[in-house]
This record gives sequence, C-alpha cells and structure tokens, in this order.
Amino acid sequence: MPVEGQRDPAEVKVALERWLADKMPEASGVEITSLEVPQSSGFSNETFLLDARWTNPDGTDEAAELVLRSQPLVHKLFPESELLAHQYEVMQALYDTDVPVPRTRWAEDDPAVLGAPFFVMDRLHGLVPGDAPPYTVEGFVVDMTVDERNEWHRNAVEVLTRVGKVDWQAVGLHHLDQTHHGELGPEQRRNYFASYLEWATKGEQHPIAHPAFEWLMANWPDDGEHTALCWGDARPGNQMYRGTEVIGVFDWEMVSLGNPESDLGWWLFLQRYSTEGNGAPLLEGMLDRAQTIAEWERHMGRPATHVDFYEVLGGFQFCLVMVKLAEMYSMSLGPAALTMAVHNPVAAITAELIGIDMPPAPEPASA
Repeated sequence: MPVEGQRDPAEVKVALERWLADKMPEASGVEITSLEVPQSSGFSNETFLLDARWTNPDGTDEAAELVLRSQPLVHKLFPESELLAHQYEVMQALYDTDVPVPRTRWAEDDPAVLGAPFFVMDRLHGLVPGDAPPYTVEGFVVDMTVDERNEWHRNAVEVLTRVGKVDWQAVGLHHLDQTHHGELGPEQRRNYFASYLEWATKGEQHPIAHPAFEWLMANWPDDGEHTALCWGDARPGNQMYRGTEVIGVFDWEMVSLGNPESDLGWWLFLQRYSTEGNGAPLLEGMLDRAQTIAEWERHMGRPATHVDFYEVLGGFQFCLVMVKLAEMYSMSLGPAALTMAVHNPVAAITAELIGIDMPPAPEPASA
C-alpha cells in the first residue's frame, strides 16, 4: 500500500520539459505530449510514463515513448540501494549483452529537478505477470495453454541464467564490489546481510529473521569461486513477455556480485510464495522446484550445489522486506499493521525451511 504523495502533474510536466530540453540542447520544440504521474510514494521506485517529441537539428521530427524511474521520496526497502548505480548503470552496461534490457536515455542525480535522482529509458510493450493477484491466480499466464505455459516458463528460467553468465568485469560493473563490507565473495555477502538485518529491524529481535540469519551463518558455503553478476529480484514479475518470449528484464535494485545460485534460490522462494503462500496450485505446465533447478543447471553448465542455502537466504531477505512494508503500512493503517512484519506467508515459509515454529498470532483487538 503506497503512502500518498504530493506531486502535481502540471508542475512535473513543466520541470521535465525544461530538463529534457537541457539534455538535448541542439533539438527544438521539446514537448511532453502525455504524462502519467504516480500519486503515491512508497518503498519501490516511482514509475512515470511519458510520451515526448522534438525536432532534431536536421529538421526531422522524433517521438519517443519513455519510462522514468525515480528513487522513492520517503521510504526504502534496502539500506544501500542507489537508483543510478544499481539500476541505470547496470542496465546501461547490459544493453549490448544478451540480457534483454530497455535502452537507457538519460540520468539525473540532482534532486532539485523532481525531488530525487531519476533516469529515463525507452518503453517496451509486452505483458508482465502480476503480483496482486499473483500471476498463478489471474492473468495471461493462467490463460495460456499448458504447452505455451511450459515454453514460457522455460524461457523465463533461461533468461535468468543469462545474468549469471555476463562478464561483469568486461562490461564495467566493478562499482558493485562492496569493499566496505569486506573481501568480494562470501565475506562481503555475510557482512552486507548482517548490516541489512540490523538496519531493517532497528536492532529488535525478529522471531523468524534472526533465527534464519543464525542458520545462514552456520551454513554459509565457501563458494567465492562462483562470484558473478546476480540480478537480485529474480522473478517472472520482473520480466516482460511477448507471447512466450522474454523481451525485458527490469528492477535491478537488489543487484549484487555473488553466487548466481542466489538468483535461483530467490526465484524458487518467490514461486513458492506465489503458489503455496497465496493458496494457489502450481499451474500445469510450469516447472516445479526440481525441474527449475534442472533447467538452471542445464543452461549454467554446472550443478546448483547450494540451492537449499540460497532458498533460505531468499526467505530471510523477503522477511526483511516485509518488516519494511509493515512499517510503511502502519503510516496509513496505524500500529496494528505492524503485526504483518511477522505474521505473513513469507515468514511462515521461511520458518518451515529452517525447521522452527511460527509464534502465536496476536489476539484481534476488541471492538
């Protein structure tokens, strides 16, 4: 649930037209002909849809359908997510690889323009699996035939594996090496997640996230030899499709350097959440857990040795996301919303993965 924002569409349009004109000083007649402004600000990056047109120096007219992504004004889901470094620069670096990302146009780090950093990319046209209701319940994936759904799901997993095969050094993503958290590899990942836990919970004990992190620390694999580019928020809902083909990969705010099995673990956890966590069956034709792992291994050319660990890591991360979401919801729904920080399907699945019980649900407030 978003927090109400205060953006005035007319003011945004004027500011963006001025900004676009500055970005294209040789063009004339720069105009935004259509603009959809989100009237909310929450944890996720805000998304603006705009159509623009201008006249090039050679007299030719040009029009573009664009998407603007702005850093959230109020809250954040992640302690170290920088919009330009973690999304714009990564998408820019990946544009000439086989990972399908939109073409990025411009970026702005001065908050004076819109109140926060933002970037602009070309708009793609396709279908994106939904989250609410989940794509396993309603939408184009449900409407597919069994054979189409199987082909769609296999294509989705294959594109997932492309990320882990990118030569991150060759494409210039050295800035993703979080040296302030230690040596690249397991040490860096452990220290990052320890700081994330402390930041998200403000030092208070969480009955699932803290035991999950203790489990992770006791079982962390020494797998630094597999350090590669990791998408982070790897799931069908962050891919765009035309038919059964993937035409776009989005949302790089969780991008990191680590073992690509972490993307597989997150993918598997999110699939379990979108089915079991929402009371929905796995649709016929979709890959089950074992089939997904086998497909990942086939395309990566190696076994997913630590997938069980990375599935727990996915649950741990998602638990921290739920803590921050509960914090946001409490701003509009009141303190009662804070109970969702613990009592939610994400925490229940994570507790099951590490073999602990969920705490009793709080008694409902009396009328």
